[in-house]
Amino acid sequence: MIRFQALMHAVQQSIHSAAQAVESAGFKHIDKFFDKVVNEETQERRDKSKELNEAMNSGDTARADALLKEINELPEDGSKGSEDEATYRPKMVAMAFPSQGANGVDSTVVKVPLITLCPISSPRIQNVNFSADLEVTADDSDELYVAFRPPQVSGGKDTITKDTTNTHIEICLVGHEPPEGLQKIIEGYEKALRAQIPG
Repeated sequence: MIRFQALMHAVQQSIHSAAQAVESAGFKHIDKFFDKVVNEETQERRDKSKELNEAMNSGDTARADALLKEINELPEDGSKGSEDEATYRPKMVAMAFPSQGANGVDSTVVKVPLITLCPISSPRIQNVNFSADLEVTADDSDELYVAFRPPQVSGGKDTITKDTTNTHIEICLVGHEPPEGLQKIIEGYEKALRAQIPG
């Protein structure tokens, strides 16, 4: 037996986790269609900071002082960007487009962003249905408790109890258009692509 409130909380938490899993699918578009570009100044600062830590841990104060001086001389702009402000570059494929030239048909190579070639849909949870046969009881303080009741099948003189419960959970996912920000990005890449295609 479990408290009815605990059961409802567990169901609600499960639905919330499912919704988060669906929402996190949107972040997969970044890894699938974009490459992360590391700022060279930021990378240099990271490398020198790592060397500084190693020098300090090994007791090499002269090397640590020299590295600290080098880090302080690096441009400030390289240290302002955080990991969350990384730059992403679209993954591209090269495609040859035929075009009519003065000497006949020529081929023009166009760089096409992968994100413009793949249909993108954002799944969302539309509704969740949960049904179960429960035994409901109350304690002295009127706290409700429930238990999953196994179905019973009568067979002549004997009653057979099955081990399965009559519980049914149904989660409906529906496809939606991608978020407006992603649509604008795709439209921008499509315009750049159209400008490259001859004719």
